[in-house]
Amino acid sequence: MVSRDPFNFANSATVAPISCMECGNNMHCVRRQPSAGGEHQCFVCAGCGASSERVVGLQVSDADIQSAVENSLGMTRKAG
Repeated sequence: MVSRDPFNFANSATVAPISCMECGNNMHCVRRQPSAGGEHQCFVCAGCGASSERVVGLQVSDADIQSAVENSLGMTRKAG
């Protein structure tokens, strides 16, 4: 779906490069689109041209996992 809003880098979350499994160079995100599982991302290697795809967005964060474990054990995190 096309947006009527102009593209603005300040409003767009950036996607960090990932390492290429073929040559080890950086793979940069060249396409992002919404999907049922979160966000579908396509990466292309800057060195060898290999491509990789992943779906992100619905994974549980480390902070959520830590909080759930602390709550289940009755622990509280100290401030600071």
